[in-house]
Amino acid sequence: MDTRTLVKQIAKFHKNYEDEFLKKRIENKNAYLRTPKDALFFILSYSFYQGRRDEISSQFEKRAKDALDLFLKSNEILSTSGSKITDKNTLKERYGNLYNALKEKKVNKEGDRLMVISLVNFIQSRNQKNMLTFLIEKIKSGTISEAYKNLDEIWSIGPKIASLILRDIVYIYELETVLNKNDYYFLQPIDTWVHNLSKKVGLINKDKIYNDEAKDITDRCFEFEINSIHYNQGAWYIGAHSLEILLRNIEVIK
Repeated sequence: MDTRTLVKQIAKFHKNYEDEFLKKRIENKNAYLRTPKDALFFILSYSFYQGRRDEISSQFEKRAKDALDLFLKSNEILSTSGSKITDKNTLKERYGNLYNALKEKKVNKEGDRLMVISLVNFIQSRNQKNMLTFLIEKIKSGTISEAYKNLDEIWSIGPKIASLILRDIVYIYELETVLNKNDYYFLQPIDTWVHNLSKKVGLINKDKIYNDEAKDITDRCFEFEINSIHYNQGAWYIGAHSLEILLRNIEVIK
């Protein structure tokens, strides 16, 4: 099979990704927009997945949400305003009670605790307290690069998770009609699975993940007239489920 045909086949797996990972999020998409807490929990459902096994990430996500639930019952922190903080020690000092509540709930990794309090600080530093609404407004206004930068600057999130969050927001809220080509560069999270599969099918030719990889993959998808979001979701799904897919089709392999 040539590269275009392979990429087209991979992109079809975006429906598998939707069915397994986005179905509940799509069903609840309006609920996430109701309160700052709902939006924060939506972001947390992505930001804990930083290369650990999914079951471990899910465990720490639940612990963080439990700590936030208890903390927010007696604290109006998400509705108040404050200055943006990037320094680790200042963050810990400002949000010491929440930081300790996360620690008590056994959110053991300091980076995870800092990520949660950094997200809370981000909400406090904006007039729009619903973080998801804020990101959607950025996308609709043609400033997706600012949305990406805002996410990337949050403690422990980084480029891959920032792109992942924005990619699925665009997909869930059907925002592709407002995008231009350059916007798609911010919607191509690159991990080992996406990189290896993209190299294998001939979209890229470098052995290691590199700075312009998201742009190069997106440009090739445009060249082939294939949706780059669908390709990325499909590539991730195939990478995560390669053994399962192999076993399901082993009888037809010659």
